[in-house]
Amino acid sequence: GRTVAVVPAGDSSDLAVAVAAAAAAAEAWVGLGGPERGQRLTRLATTLDDDCRGTMGALLALAGGRPLCRTLGADLALGLRLLQVPAGGAQLGLPGLEGWTPLGVVAVVLVGPCSLPALLWKLGPLLAMGERHGGTVGDLGDDRD
Repeated sequence: GRTVAVVPAGDSSDLAVAVAAAAAAAEAWVGLGGPERGQRLTRLATTLDDDCRGTMGALLALAGGRPLCRTLGADLALGLRLLQVPAGGAQLGLPGLEGWTPLGVVAVVLVGPCSLPALLWKLGPLLAMGERHGGTVGDLGDDRD
């Protein structure tokens, strides 16, 4: 074993700063429009793919509780597709979504270890649509109340 990453401990003040930054970023994200959101999600997928053998891959393996070889193989390939498909749809401006107004705040609660595909299966479409609402990974039901 070797140290993969060192992460400083946080407290409630760090959480408050993160929540405020997320709220400001969410407003800007919604204002981008579908094509720009799609382009940025595509760049994110490319960045994840380019760094898959680096720090990001190791952190994804640790967060997912899965072997590094599995995370960098099938999990990463499927996860990237699950991000690229909604990104492409957002760039095209799917029919029937003219005037779409996002509804909530994106929050994905990881219950125990979570694979990258499970995370991006839920998060990719939400981000592509400009949503800021999410749910618990593993909950297959409708997240909206």
